[in-house]
Amino acid sequence: MNKFKPKTAIKIFFLLLFSLIFINAGTAKKRSGETRVLMGTPVEVIVVHNNEVTARKAINDAFSAMERVDRLMSNFKEDSDISRINKRAVNEDVTVDGDVIEVLKKSIYYSEISDGAFDITIGGVEELYSFGEGGKLPEDHKFKDAVKNIGYKNIRIKGNTVRLLKRGAKLDLGGIAKGYAVDKGIEAIKRCGINDALINAGGNIRGIGKSESGQWKIGILHPREEDKLIDTLVLINFSTATSGDYRKFFISNGKRYHHILNPNTGLSVEGVQSVTIIAPLAVDADALSTTVFVMGKEKGMALIEKLKEVDGIIVDSSGVVSYSSGMKNYILN
Repeated sequence: MNKFKPKTAIKIFFLLLFSLIFINAGTAKKRSGETRVLMGTPVEVIVVHNNEVTARKAINDAFSAMERVDRLMSNFKEDSDISRINKRAVNEDVTVDGDVIEVLKKSIYYSEISDGAFDITIGGVEELYSFGEGGKLPEDHKFKDAVKNIGYKNIRIKGNTVRLLKRGAKLDLGGIAKGYAVDKGIEAIKRCGINDALINAGGNIRGIGKSESGQWKIGILHPREEDKLIDTLVLINFSTATSGDYRKFFISNGKRYHHILNPNTGLSVEGVQSVTIIAPLAVDADALSTTVFVMGKEKGMALIEKLKEVDGIIVDSSGVVSYSSGMKNYILN
């Protein structure tokens, strides 16, 4: 599971090395937008509205809503609720915000339906890796101890309090919090009376209504072939997210190590290059893209097919592209 760091930086209208790219053209309606760095990644908010004052308020409100999620759920902020849980929850029940409880419960749900493929208690292992320039593998003795502390069943929620039942367990919401933030941003935009908008938080994208020239369109980049699109999706009141092994990785002794880790082993997942998920809410698309990636092609696709209003694309380690049964409804012909 990735840390609460960028999956990718994405720029609307420009084809960059990311798995999700917004594609659009034309200026039939009035469009307003702004990009800020938030949650460790460029976040773009676009609204389509005829009143510039209303549009600007919606954009600012969306960023404020997402910044609040970041303040609560980033494990890189010393005073966030997640940081307080990681520091204190082994010894006491820690009271946290209701939004944090909601995301924790959602995380546990995905852990349960995936037999632990999604597990936010992997934070202690993640922090031992370095996927920056040069890369770094964990020290062996620290790694083995940290893997033993992984286990979502060690999270106890009672009301608005959280306790970790195993010393050394650490939470990381990197595989779900950005999607949740996008949903909160869209809610803020809707409260301003705007029904046409798109938010893109480092590849976690949710579009409502239409763009100024028609439908919101998202290009899915090939995980190995630079600037090549696998497909273009039409996003109508749905969300999409991609997890890939090419975003944060390094090569050591000829082996690729990337940031999507298997909670059972603490090692980078093998067998899949990328997973793209379509779902109504960004929080679900975000969590499921990681979940399915860890589960692998067969089990992951079986899970997608079981879930209502969820579809996906899986590119396996050989580059073979597989589509869920309903994915044809979103692909631009």
